Amino acid sequence: MTIDRGAPVRGYLEGPAVERTGTAGADRGFGGDLGLRRDLAYAAFCETHEPAWYALALTRIGGQADAALVVEAVKADLARCWPQVLRFEEPAAYAWRLASRHVSDWVAAEEPVAVEAVTFAAVIGAFKQVANGLLHSEADEVRLYAAILELPDRQRDVVILRYLLGLHVKVIAAYLGRPVATVHSNLRHARDRLARRLGVGELPDHTGEL
Repeated sequence: MTIDRGAPVRGYLEGPAVERTGTAGADRGFGGDLGLRRDLAYAAFCETHEPAWYALALTRIGGQADAALVVEAVKADLARCWPQVLRFEEPAAYAWRLASRHVSDWVAAEEPVAVEAVTFAAVIGAFKQVANGLLHSEADEVRLYAAILELPDRQRDVVILRYLLGLHVKVIAAYLGRPVATVHSNLRHARDRLARRLGVGELPDHTGEL
């Protein structure tokens, strides 16, 4: 769908930048008991997965209001084809691909914009547990944020889900439709890239392997 970039957005703008559940609800009725069950399933699905879509959009777009508009567009697209989405083996993976496409389209259509301070603080705060003792200055933090954005899509996705949201690798694998071993490999390569950007030999996962 085409996103109305001037539209008002409910939710997302209060509280921490990435720890969001947003508003989960479906205004569309499918009719009858089956329709009600589908509405409830849609609402529960969105409530569960919106934080991941929002974290992805926020990290790449840099602004809370714009990220929220992207999430609303994802929800609207899902609502239009929800019965078909339910037939997928991994609905979460389909929704993640949809969110990624919306974010990529938004980024491609925008001139570079400054990242909001609250977004920057949230992303860097999440990574301080990983880059423990390695961020000595604001310049180091800026360099790390830029390095995250420059990661290949597959690595950036797992980095956002793993470190910003703290998701188990099995959950990440379901989101992305990848084997768990591939998620571990993506994380390892992402840490190696980020370490090189920071000029250190290794960027260990101080949160432990989940």
